[in-house]
Amino acid sequence: MAVTEIRETIETSVSLDANGLGIVQKRINLQSGARHQIFQMDMFQDAIPETDSDNLIIEWFVTPYPVIYSTMKLTPLRDSRGPMAGDDKVLMKSIWTSYDLTKYGTFTDFPNQFLGAQPTFSFYTPALYVTGLVHGTPAASVTNLAFSFYVACENKKASLVSYGLGVLRERSIAQGINLMSQGRTIPPSGNVGQIFPMWKYGGMRPERMLRGNALADFFLPYSSTDSEKMLSTGNVRGYLSRGRTMQPFDTAFGAFDAVKGDIPDWVRFDLNPGLVSGPIRPQQPPRKLADNGNTLMF
Repeated sequence: MAVTEIRETIETSVSLDANGLGIVQKRINLQSGARHQIFQMDMFQDAIPETDSDNLIIEWFVTPYPVIYSTMKLTPLRDSRGPMAGDDKVLMKSIWTSYDLTKYGTFTDFPNQFLGAQPTFSFYTPALYVTGLVHGTPAASVTNLAFSFYVACENKKASLVSYGLGVLRERSIAQGINLMSQGRTIPPSGNVGQIFPMWKYGGMRPERMLRGNALADFFLPYSSTDSEKMLSTGNVRGYLSRGRTMQPFDTAFGAFDAVKGDIPDWVRFDLNPGLVSGPIRPQQPPRKLADNGNTLMF
């Protein structure tokens, strides 16, 4: 097990295309046949870029494979955004913004500086790509682009199977995503009562309690597959059907019965499956076998 410390620099100029996008990239070779664990990662801006572009934004990525940009928007006026920070192929992402001729840009990192100072992601591909997607005014020029990168990587020999499967997986997920749509949208009117019905009412929902003045009101399960027979099956199912009664958000679960009294919803917990799904058979139905030993199906 060995830790490799890598220090790399990028210092160049880039001309943006008609869409206001420029790409700079550098490859770093790593040991083959090993599992690489990122220990620490950091980057530093060495100079203030000189440009005739408005609102210069730079996306920096550290990945095992080259970054493929997409058609998704970075800002309302900037297209061709790179992969999201939560993408499996991204080991680090940093966005640098707010450039002018007198000060350094501001940036956001993933993982943040606290997480980036301890072991985070692992990968098998024997290479690292440092890629910068430069966004600005179409056909603009960016000069004096200077950044330094630091990566501390632990290399541990991997079996041929683990290494091969890891490289195949990373090559597969490195394919570019042109357009992504994820997540479920919930209208505010549809959110009411979906998870916690009491969120609108506030406080604790009232509860019902079984009566204790008659032994026939009790039904005690003593295992997940069998139950103490204190009530008839039909009577127990009557309790269960009332315990499932739908109630308004500010009313106790369960129901009130004129004969049985309050029936809480918890009577249906941990029940014998036969009480819910069908009648309880007195014994397992006998098997009937053919002469060759196969079970006969009726």
